Amino acid sequence: MPLNLADAIPDTSSPEREFLWTLNFGPQHPATHTTLRLILTLDGEVVVHAIPDIGFLHSGFEKLGEHLDFNQYVTIVDRMNYISPVSNEISWHHAVEKLLDIDLTPRCKYIRTIFAELMRIHDHLVCCGAAALDLGAFTAFLYAFNLREKINDISEVASGQRFHPSYTRVGGLLCDVNDVWITKVRAFIKLFYAAYADLTKLLQEIESLLTELKALVFSLKKKLLIAVLQAQSPELVVLPAIYEKISLILLIMILILKSFVPLRVIAMRAFSSEWKRWF
Repeated sequence: MPLNLADAIPDTSSPEREFLWTLNFGPQHPATHTTLRLILTLDGEVVVHAIPDIGFLHSGFEKLGEHLDFNQYVTIVDRMNYISPVSNEISWHHAVEKLLDIDLTPRCKYIRTIFAELMRIHDHLVCCGAAALDLGAFTAFLYAFNLREKINDISEVASGQRFHPSYTRVGGLLCDVNDVWITKVRAFIKLFYAAYADLTKLLQEIESLLTELKALVFSLKKKLLIAVLQAQSPELVVLPAIYEKISLILLIMILILKSFVPLRVIAMRAFSSEWKRWF
């Protein structure tokens, strides 16, 4: 990372210097979404040098909250999570409602739950589609993002906004859903099963993707096991002989909820089945 802009510029004594120019790419919209600045040295349309300058992510969320009420702040929590924004809204207002001892109506609880599940699917579609794209699976990426757009349509009907709905409020919602919204949710559910089957079939045929995923899960499993053993919990004894059969999901539950059940031995599915959870 350069100490200043001059560090990214080639030697001015070079005879080619007069043909080069420096361009700041980011960190503002729409170039890099406030996360990255690239100091580019260009020769026409050719990038000669590219110097990354990181550290632009924090947007002062806490400071912004000092001047907003509980309902206004929903626009901020939306932008903390670009892949499942309504989940953040629900979490935020649920915390506020617990502090204020507010109980929701059954209808509101149902609508929030449906939105939370849609956002969970939205989240997985973005992550799995982008992961596939990084490994060259462009078609799978398009399948995933096509479904994602359907969920954005549902958000738009409910709140008028697709990407950052700002739909929840303290004690309720911005407005009730209508019959069009219900129809779109039902249509999405029917569409999702067929599209999910196609997406799974596409991804299961990519050996490089499965290899990378298997290696990742093994690495996570090993790190979680080390963390559990280092915790020295009296409720947990792991036998080395069954190390390869330890469930990643169960280990996460133990780390988060150590007292949820006394465990002496963990014996779960074989390691070969773990990476298949991705599908």
